[in-house]
Amino acid sequence: MGDYFLNVRKWLENTKDSGVKLGFDNCNLLLERLGNPHLDFPSIHVAGTNGKGSLCVQLSAMARENNLKVGLFSSPHLITIEERIRINGVPVSPKDFDMFLEKIRAASLISPVCKPTFFEVTFLLAMVVFSENNIDRAIIETGLGGRLDSTRLVDADLCIITTISKDHTEFLGETLEEIAFEKAGIHRPGVPLFLSKSGNLPPSVLKVISDKVGEDLLIIETNQDFSNWQNWTMLTKKVANFFKWKDSEIECKWPGRSPNYGSSWYDFPLKVCAAHNKEGFESELNSIEKPSVFIIGVTEKADIKDTLSPFLKENIHQSIFHHLIFTEPLSGRNDSVNAEELEKIICRHRETPRDIIKNPINAIEEASKICEIDDVELVIIGSVYLVGDILNYIISRDNLNFWEELRVHR
Repeated sequence: MGDYFLNVRKWLENTKDSGVKLGFDNCNLLLERLGNPHLDFPSIHVAGTNGKGSLCVQLSAMARENNLKVGLFSSPHLITIEERIRINGVPVSPKDFDMFLEKIRAASLISPVCKPTFFEVTFLLAMVVFSENNIDRAIIETGLGGRLDSTRLVDADLCIITTISKDHTEFLGETLEEIAFEKAGIHRPGVPLFLSKSGNLPPSVLKVISDKVGEDLLIIETNQDFSNWQNWTMLTKKVANFFKWKDSEIECKWPGRSPNYGSSWYDFPLKVCAAHNKEGFESELNSIEKPSVFIIGVTEKADIKDTLSPFLKENIHQSIFHHLIFTEPLSGRNDSVNAEELEKIICRHRETPRDIIKNPINAIEEASKICEIDDVELVIIGSVYLVGDILNYIISRDNLNFWEELRVHR
């Protein structure tokens, strides 16, 4: 019962010691103790390797445009944990966060004591916050996989899978077919599932999903001429049509993903790419056409060399790598990859100009000098935590409103 005497935020921090746990035992028990708040509203449940957050924020904005009170649950957060739980695009206040977090802790200490993981606590907290605020609809981003992710417990009337590629293989399996099976596990019998299908989705992967979902499957073909963000906009319009919502033009921002994010930070062109896996890096690097200074910082992955393989192509080094700066994100669930190791993997036997500047703030200050002198663009690419570190610096540097910068739509 020592947990009872801890500060509630300290208690939350200690739940990280429980690691990652797939399955529903903890959440089923605690949701029942909390009065099953997750059943008080319908949800759109989104899974996928990449694009989940981008799609979720656009769905949230579209629901809001249709005068719905909307809750958005996403992960991870960039700067502060309140970002994971938003109502009408705005993070829950620290005061409300603590008040409702205390309810989760109290429920966990009822005998028999339950020890939820960090992610489970944030999910449970979102369900309580959404219920207490009488939302009309929730947009729920899956944490890991889908079949055994705690978000699978929400009352979904539409499920969506964005992309299927290799990530979190230590939990989801080594093959695309195994990963697809886990993500297709968000399907509920009788509930439609939209699958965003690109031209390179292997037939064997499509078969796994089709076998699991059956006649509830609706395939949405992506447009190869569109950016990822534009394809999620198109999918959002399909969802609006499904719910018979007004197909309104939406405005939203999603740090490191939405178009032109961070463009006002400097006088020279800047692109922020919160790409965190091989598929994301490949897509972002292919979209860059001009020589640029790159700030690169990532967190540990099961196979870091494969994750970074898009950076190894010779034509990339010759065409767009004007200067590389390797850094290390300051925060995050996983440790940062050592900057020297990044340099060794990406620059082996190459003469590409580069520096190692471990502090991200020092890295962007140095990068900005090079961009101004050499008249080139800046690309910040890597972990979402790297984006968070730099956003936090920009907020402080420019004396911006902290919570307003974390608002994602009106």
